[in-house]
Parts: sequence; C-alpha cells; structure tokens
Amino acid sequence: PSVCNRLDRNTSGIVAAGRSLPGLQIMSEVIKDRSLGKYYVCVVRGIVKGEARIEGWLTKNEKTNQVSIRKEETPGSLPIRTAYRPLVSGNGYTLLEVHLITGRSHQIRAHLAYLGHPVLGDIKYGNRKMNERTGLKTQALCAQRLTFGRIPEENTLHYLSGKVIKLKDPQILQQFDALDKSKNA
Repeated sequence: PSVCNRLDRNTSGIVAAGRSLPGLQIMSEVIKDRSLGKYYVCVVRGIVKGEARIEGWLTKNEKTNQVSIRKEETPGSLPIRTAYRPLVSGNGYTLLEVHLITGRSHQIRAHLAYLGHPVLGDIKYGNRKMNERTGLKTQALCAQRLTFGRIPEENTLHYLSGKVIKLKDPQILQQFDALDKSKNA
C-alpha cells in the first residue's frame, strides 16, 4: 500500500492510497487527469464575500521549502488554479470550502495568503500575531472531501464514478465555532 496524494504538514483530512502497485498507478492517473476532485475546508483571516476561481503562478524555492505566488508567469513557475466559496463568516474570520483544481506544494495556503486571507495557524504563510491570539497549534486546513468524476469503463476504478468520500465532522468546524464565539480573538 502507498499514498497517492499527500497533504502539507499539519494539514488534516483524507488521503487516497493504492493497495497494490497497479492500484496505485491507476489512482495516480485518476488524480493526474483530474477525475478526482479535492475539496478542503479552512479558516482564514478576514471576511471573504462570494465565490471565486483564482489563477496564478507558483514558484518553489527548494532550499527554503517555500513557494511564492505571482499574477504573471516567471521562469520556472507553474500555473495554479484554486476555487473557493465562503461557508460562514464571523468575528473577523471566514470558514471557506476550497476546491484544489491544480495540486501544487503549499498551493492553498500560499494562494490564500497572497490574496490577504492567510489560513489560521499557518506558521509559514500565515499571520503570526493572528496565530498567537487564537492559540492554534496547527493550521486550520482539512482535506474534507474527495469526489470521483466519470471514470472510463475500461478503468479498474470505474466503480468509483460519481462517488463522494467525505469526513463527517472535521475538527476544524469546532475550531471555527470557538473562534466565532470568542470575544478576544
């Protein structure tokens, strides 16, 4: 058995795995051709209004293990696409659902920070003062749902077409509720 997709350190949630080498290869192909939708929930600083699909260019610094986001392409950058929609806002924070369209290192965290809405608890791209005020020890980011699109009949994983795998009650929802009720955050 082996993992087909990874999560950033301190991100909770669902990962896909293959039980055998052929299963791993087939699942990796499903991920690569975007037949697998990856959805996250996160708590970000600020009030986010309305849904959006955002694009940009990501460059990774291998030495520092950090990425930077730009509006325009630069040498060595990779295209990124992220969609989000606010679920609920309160007390200066928003609980977002994020659809990871491309899957690059640190994409969600860096892209949202670039937009001025850093993920709560993120020590790499987040807001240190905000993190200290809330007392979170890990980032408020959770891979909550995987959705399988149409997988061709000749594919061994065809039986997964249209299936949804979802965490019922991720801890991040309680974290947001506690922030929304707190007066000193």
